Amino acid sequence: MLDAPMAVVAIDREGFIRSANATAEKFFGCNLSDTESVRITDLIPEFNVPALETSEGLDRLNSGGRSQGPGRHMRAMRTGGSEAFVDVQAARFSVRGEDFLTLFIQDVTAVVEAETAAQDLRLQITYNWRLNSLGEMASMVAHELNQPLSAVLNFLEAAQTLLNRPQIEPDKIRKFLASAAGQAERAADVIRRLRSLMSRDTGFHAEANLGEVVTEVMPILQINARELEADITVAIPQEACVRCDRVQIQQLIINLVRNALDAPVTGQKRRVLISSSPVEDGHRLLVEDNGPGVSDAVAARLFDPLASTKPGGMGLGLSICRTIVEAHGGAINHVPSTLGGAAFAFTLIERTADA
Repeated sequence: MLDAPMAVVAIDREGFIRSANATAEKFFGCNLSDTESVRITDLIPEFNVPALETSEGLDRLNSGGRSQGPGRHMRAMRTGGSEAFVDVQAARFSVRGEDFLTLFIQDVTAVVEAETAAQDLRLQITYNWRLNSLGEMASMVAHELNQPLSAVLNFLEAAQTLLNRPQIEPDKIRKFLASAAGQAERAADVIRRLRSLMSRDTGFHAEANLGEVVTEVMPILQINARELEADITVAIPQEACVRCDRVQIQQLIINLVRNALDAPVTGQKRRVLISSSPVEDGHRLLVEDNGPGVSDAVAARLFDPLASTKPGGMGLGLSICRTIVEAHGGAINHVPSTLGGAAFAFTLIERTADA
């Protein structure tokens, strides 16, 4: 053990280090062999010595590791105050009637840093994608707001004209004012929906009604649909409740629906159906269209990064959709469409029974 490439230390039942190899001393940056005053918790604060007194506790420690993700790594303190991440395995032994634990300490700092960098990159790509999507939606919202705001001005001008006449007609004025108020409410509703979509924090999973999640983004999707003279139908059971990051699922739905609307024309009115059905432990959401569908050659690489079927497309949309679904513990697949075009299905976990 003295020449082992990983840090190896022996501790007693109180957690004091009784011996250590050269690799351990080099890693922690201090002399561990000639002293019995250093506890393992001085070096690895979260290490739970009493929990290892039983075979079950020892098995739990040894069953952890890289395969269970960065949350299983422990922080280690090194001389000078620097931190590292380690995985620890342990074995029990006895010498002259005294019980000890041998700890095999693996430095996984580089692994954790790589995992963190990869996660940061995924979040940055998702953030940039969101900004790009919201920018395009803002353009559509501005176009949509132009009509009701113009109508408000027209109704108010008409009411002003009636007020300037010698013979005032209260009923007509009230009608014009009511119409102006209705158009202003329509414009305000568009703004509220966009603000609601932008204000929620990402990464927050909570119980949500799936129908409400979809309904909140329908005004934005309908803007695009009206421009293309397309129909979007929603068929989601009222009782469909899931645990999800609301804004991420809304991003996912927006992207899938817009992909359906942007599919090449086939000479018939474009139709998009958003539906869900209960499955074991959750609900299956399906977004399908009556477009030309996806060829087998393209289907094989649909979810690959930088793979795009759109002219000028970045090829990140479906790749990020897959990342969002996998972050929710599910999988997204290209499946046959009942409308004859393309369809994408994914599953969300149902809310807990006591939620």
